[in-house]
Amino acid sequence: MTTQTHVTQTVIRPFSVRAIDILIAVLLIVAASPVLILKYAYRRCRYGSAIELVYIRGLDNTQIALYQFSGEGICCQWPHLLNLLKGDISLLGTEQSYILEEAGTHNPISSLTHKLSAHQLSSLTEIKPGLLSFKLMHQQVGLSFESQDSAIISAHSSALSYLLAIFRTLIIWLFSNQDANKHTKTIPLFDIALNNLSMSELLTSITKHAKRDRTLPINKQPMYKQAMAQYAFVNADCMNISIKNRQYRDCLLNDCDMILADGSGIRLASLWKGLAPKDNLNGTDMFPLLCRQLADNGLSLFLLGGEDGIAASAADKMQCRYPRLKIAGVHHGFIDAPQLNDAVIKQINESGASVLLVAMGAPKQELWLARHKHRLNVAVGIGVGGLFDFYAEKVKRAPLWVRQIGMEWICRLSEEPGRMWKRYILGNPLFIYRVLKEILRERARAALIQKSIGKDIHKPNNSHKFNQSQSDDKAPIKPNYRANNTSSDISIADLSNIETKNLLALNRCQRQRISSKLTCGVKRVFDLFGASFLLLLLLPALMLVALLIRIESKGPVLFSQQRAGKNSTPFTMWKFRSMYQDAEQRLSKLQAENEMDGGVLFKMKRDPRITLIGKFIRKASIDELPQLWNVICGEMSLVGPRPALETEVEQYSLKDRKRLAVKPGITCIWQVSGRSDIPFDRQVELDVDYIYQQSLLTDIWILLKTIPAVLLARGAY
Repeated sequence: MTTQTHVTQTVIRPFSVRAIDILIAVLLIVAASPVLILKYAYRRCRYGSAIELVYIRGLDNTQIALYQFSGEGICCQWPHLLNLLKGDISLLGTEQSYILEEAGTHNPISSLTHKLSAHQLSSLTEIKPGLLSFKLMHQQVGLSFESQDSAIISAHSSALSYLLAIFRTLIIWLFSNQDANKHTKTIPLFDIALNNLSMSELLTSITKHAKRDRTLPINKQPMYKQAMAQYAFVNADCMNISIKNRQYRDCLLNDCDMILADGSGIRLASLWKGLAPKDNLNGTDMFPLLCRQLADNGLSLFLLGGEDGIAASAADKMQCRYPRLKIAGVHHGFIDAPQLNDAVIKQINESGASVLLVAMGAPKQELWLARHKHRLNVAVGIGVGGLFDFYAEKVKRAPLWVRQIGMEWICRLSEEPGRMWKRYILGNPLFIYRVLKEILRERARAALIQKSIGKDIHKPNNSHKFNQSQSDDKAPIKPNYRANNTSSDISIADLSNIETKNLLALNRCQRQRISSKLTCGVKRVFDLFGASFLLLLLLPALMLVALLIRIESKGPVLFSQQRAGKNSTPFTMWKFRSMYQDAEQRLSKLQAENEMDGGVLFKMKRDPRITLIGKFIRKASIDELPQLWNVICGEMSLVGPRPALETEVEQYSLKDRKRLAVKPGITCIWQVSGRSDIPFDRQVELDVDYIYQQSLLTDIWILLKTIPAVLLARGAY
């Protein structure tokens, strides 16, 4: 198994890809035409010339002139859409190579093309430069060590593959944090400092440690060999383990020379903190690259771990791929017996291996390496989890496109649900909760420090008085320059802190927007499935109610009415008819007997317009059940403020209109707290509180509270 994607279909279909490019270019140009026209006019007036040309290399190293607006600023590259329409470039293609660069300094086809077949390489040369590229996407998701060649060929193999690749690229671009600090050396998480390295830097570090003392003559070898350098990959599950397992946490803090960020969970947590890991470092991606580097440097490798035969199988496959690779030895990982453990250590030392890979799973592998590092005669020891299972083809690894969107854990869960469900189903939400809790704690600490600094700045400086009172009457009084300098230093630190807080605020806003979108998406899925399930479950009862309504009084079974939805958008709400047909005409005569405070809503306990069956279905809230169809159509939600009449909305104050910020619901917080017994002002307060606190758990809690509220029928009339 390799880290590159194997392409089974490499036939480029230029006509379908070209048709998609033209369609998307036309749509974007039409949609952005007002902005483009204004931008053109402004640039023309300011610079004299609105359009300038930038030259890149196209197919067969030809020159392509890209259009862009003169000057700098946002939307300057929108005229590239004209090149897309002309066919000079593609929406998704190879990386752009500028003519300004010297010939031979940059090649849009990567250095890993020797792994492609002749037919694939020929196909790659037929792909145009793109507005989007896999290389840029790989940098954003921490896969810069992956070649874009195979992925771009696969994307151009069909129209569907091309559209899906564009969709993946845009999603990654939207959810990436462009302002995150990519140059930080360490990433603090749960008080553990993760080393921020790229894959190439990691391989260089391992090779450097593995080659130490080898270049020295035998008579100059050190008397006492340096201890083994220990590397550890940590993912979200490892961080969860470190919270409970003190021994493992001490190992990471004190014994490991390098702690490396592994997985989309760690990357997401880092981005929330405003820090960007250079690469998604993991043993599975590192293994073939490390084998090639060890083979090139004449270094040997020992594989320890997995079931009997797994390490040997993985070693054989790497040996076939890299014939010059030296496999010093292999052994399974079930070595708990003391005698067997000593024998394995002796085998490792006698093998002369430079690098030892231990695949026992966290935290066992890290603790084993830390416990025996002074007995092991190897330069580098690395815990690699279940790596051997992948390369022995015991477990299938997720394809590249899944790893690009950070969803490899779903494939792992589907492959081994019995072993992985606790790690992902329970562990991932727990990890996210702990990360958010840590971020809030850091912000509170920063706010406290900022507050204390502010107090120090505004605190009156009494040191001059003190010096004056203690000094001799004849001695000249010297100004306290030290105090002034300190005050100046504090001011500078304060300004720097404000800039940091502004950056944190921007990141927080971005996270809140993403969280809000995710919450809306989860709520919609929950509404759709919940409403569909309830509608099918209650269908016999609904048909019986419809029959009873029709028998008692003439008229339609269902009653429709225009209500105000989200942002006061009107929609047709459905209910079982519980009143006589002339109920609307009789309303004006009954307004004087309205029993609802505030005058906005009309409620009357003994309303003469209500039929006999209507009293029952209103008391039991059965009349609201047809609104499940409104939920399925997306006009309402299962939980939310009750939909208001348009005439009622006209009487709303600005404060009351806050309840229109979300979709109306079948049930809400005030309905399970007293329903019509609650005055209108209090209903608005409860609705607004729900809007600010809404979540999936809150909706489930309200739905559960609705059951006893309906059965007791308190406040229902």
